[in-house]
Amino acid sequence: MGGVSDADFTRTLNKVRCATVRRGRRPLPQALRQRLRIMENLMLFDPETDAPVVPESLEFNRIHQGDCLELMRKISPGTIDLVFADPPFNIGYEYDEYHDQHADEDYINWSREWMEEVHRVLKPGGTFWLAIGDEYAAELKVDAEHKLGFHARSWVVWYYTFGVNCKRKFSRSHVHLFHFVKDESNFTFNAEDPRVRVPSARALVYADKRANPTGRLPDDTWILRPQDLPEGFQPADDTWYFARVAGTFKERQGFHGCQMPEQLLGRIIRVSSNAGDVVLDPFAGSGTTLAVAKKLGRKWLGCELSAEYVRSATERLEGVAEGAALDGPADPLASAPSTANGKKLGAVSAAPGEEKKNVQDEVAGSEEGEELGNTELLSSEVSRRASSVVSLTKRDVRDVIRDALVGAYFAAYDGSSVDWLLADPRLQERFHERCVEAGLIGGPADWNRELLRLRKTGGFPKRGELKKVHVTDEELDAYSFAAEISWRLTHEKYHGPSIDEIFCDPVKSAFFDRSARRLVQGVEPAPIRWAALRLRKASRELVNEVKRYHFVFAKRDFARFQKWRGFKPKRFSGQPGLYFLRDEEKKPLFVGHARNLGARLSGHLECAYFSDHVSQLSVIAGGDLPGEEYRAAFKEELVRRYHPQWNMPLVGLTNA
Repeated sequence: MGGVSDADFTRTLNKVRCATVRRGRRPLPQALRQRLRIMENLMLFDPETDAPVVPESLEFNRIHQGDCLELMRKISPGTIDLVFADPPFNIGYEYDEYHDQHADEDYINWSREWMEEVHRVLKPGGTFWLAIGDEYAAELKVDAEHKLGFHARSWVVWYYTFGVNCKRKFSRSHVHLFHFVKDESNFTFNAEDPRVRVPSARALVYADKRANPTGRLPDDTWILRPQDLPEGFQPADDTWYFARVAGTFKERQGFHGCQMPEQLLGRIIRVSSNAGDVVLDPFAGSGTTLAVAKKLGRKWLGCELSAEYVRSATERLEGVAEGAALDGPADPLASAPSTANGKKLGAVSAAPGEEKKNVQDEVAGSEEGEELGNTELLSSEVSRRASSVVSLTKRDVRDVIRDALVGAYFAAYDGSSVDWLLADPRLQERFHERCVEAGLIGGPADWNRELLRLRKTGGFPKRGELKKVHVTDEELDAYSFAAEISWRLTHEKYHGPSIDEIFCDPVKSAFFDRSARRLVQGVEPAPIRWAALRLRKASRELVNEVKRYHFVFAKRDFARFQKWRGFKPKRFSGQPGLYFLRDEEKKPLFVGHARNLGARLSGHLECAYFSDHVSQLSVIAGGDLPGEEYRAAFKEELVRRYHPQWNMPLVGLTNA
């Protein structure tokens, strides 16, 4: 047979490939698929016209919103140096928009598709790191190597703390990190980077002068938890220990529940890319990969399905400076919390009037302890005194936890009430830090809930006068609407939590704060959260007033609606009033009450969130308003009447 040019070969295979996809036939043989991918990296051809097609390239240093498959198809072939992907694990995790529970075959096929795009956009010497859980690690590794043409260099295990506790199986505390390259003889691996290398045993243990002063590369090993065997865990192994980014960690971005530590990404980006290289994250999420890439002087590019995550991650990246230090401890062991400072629960309850003693302290000081040795005797003594240990009841443990929790609160509260602490993110952070120092188990949401429970059940000690929160009616009028709308949006997103639960849970409260920032500018989260708590507090009285004065409201209603665009709010400056917002399909969005209607509506007109949704509005002002003492209740009556999408309906008000 005569020779066939690469262009002819590519055109032919491209036609066959397209026909195969259209007709649902089996995939092409592996050899042809690999040759096709090699040629596609050079040029794609339209199957109908044979004309060259150059894909539109996505802008660097930006997160692009949309499906990662569609977005990666816009990236020019062979333009990316490093891809780090932490895709959904298909385990039913609740994301902002993505549904994380598909049939096994569908998930594996989808994973193969996006990994094939990764192979296409990588440069010939490019690197691909994949983070994946147990459920599909084997399938995706086989597909990447045997169907897509990647070559595996390392199978790293990321071991983390703060994992999910399981009752009927061993608790998960690891993620698989697959290190793939496109060309096994040509790829970036910065083995001499001192921030990647670790001290050798020859240098650390034996102080051997022959040891390489630059250290050595990590190697393979099995390892226990660093808390259980601190001297046994070494950062040199391919089992990497970094604590999962828990709610108390300063690097935690509250808007996303799955966040990798910056130090882990730092190791990967340093070893697999160079300054000025392009780093792609197809599942940008909280933006950690891109933030680390920016700090380390790389160009970066992200894809993210959720518009909300894109907004929040972009805000995060705008605050990141090139050359800034990575968040989190560089030494993995430094992020393993010591149990030495934890709360000791070993005290055995004594009879009333007797001092409680610690079993270990008592045994260690006895003559028998000197003869047998403390460790051996302690085990014997604990067994012998099992009946005494039973007296350490749940109530006793709860008392210890309560004392530690109350102590953490008073160490952080700055004279503020529990409610204000839950409203103020800065005070909450200080409280959580004190809880960690006290060795309390659980996490921020658990500590917040227990703190609130103690306050509501009257089990909270008092220490002097608490600071009063002074908010004027004018101040409240400037942002109370944002508190109500944010409350409703959070209530809908998380399927009905109370306002207490929203502010106790860092993830939910972060969503509340982000929603509020889209509605009003220049106001800190604390006063807006406080406004929501005030609305909740006033709800019972408002419900009673709506029922008591229904005859006052019966014949009052919104009348003529006006177009949102072109509306002139200045004529209502300084006037009180109520307003009703609707979308282009006349669906009710929001009923509001303002002391200064002109200022409120001017702010709404300048806000992109309102302009994106509102098409019509109606106003009740001047002589059409009921008396001042009735207006708040009248607003709630109108909410009951129209069921607006953004208002928070009051419990106890039913439809007429």
